Amino acid sequence: MECEACGSRRVTRRSLEGFLLEECQLCGNLQGDDDAVARVEEIRRGRERGLDDHVAPLVEALESTGVLQVTHASGGSLQTRESPHVFFRATRNDGLPLERLLRTLEHANHETELVWTVELTLQHTLLYILRPRFWKRPQEVTAEEIALARRDLPLLAQRLRRDLQLSWWRD
Repeated sequence: MECEACGSRRVTRRSLEGFLLEECQLCGNLQGDDDAVARVEEIRRGRERGLDDHVAPLVEALESTGVLQVTHASGGSLQTRESPHVFFRATRNDGLPLERLLRTLEHANHETELVWTVELTLQHTLLYILRPRFWKRPQEVTAEEIALARRDLPLLAQRLRRDLQLSWWRD
C-alpha cells in the first residue's frame, strides 16, 4: 500500500479512535473512509485545543460559520453531572448569525434526544451558551441524561454543517 500524500510504502492499517484506517509512518497522512478520516482529524484538532472528544465536532462546526467564536466548551462529565455546553460569542452584532443558529437548532431539536437551547449569560462579557434544557436543578440531572446529551452533540454538528450549505445561512 502506498501513501496518497507522499508515496511512501510505510503505510500501516490500524484502529484510530475506533476507526480502521491506514496511516503513513513517514508523513502521518490518514487514508481510508473519508468520513472516518475527517472524524479522526477533527478529534485530533480538538485535542490540540484541549477539547473533549464529544464536543470537538460541534465547536468546529460553530467556528466554521466564520461569525461565531467559541470561548469555552465541555463535553460534560458523568461523574460531576455537568452537562455538555459551549460558550460562544458572535463577531457580528446584527443578530443574524444567532437567528440562523437558532433556526438550525429548532430543526435539529426534532431529531435530538434532548431539547437544546441558546441562552445569554454574563461571563465578564456577554456570551451565549448552547446546552441541553433540563427542567430541573443541575444536581438532579442524571448520568443517563448527560449520556443522552453527549449522543446529541454529533447530530448538532452535522445539522449545522448541512445548514451552512443552504442559501438562508449565506449572506
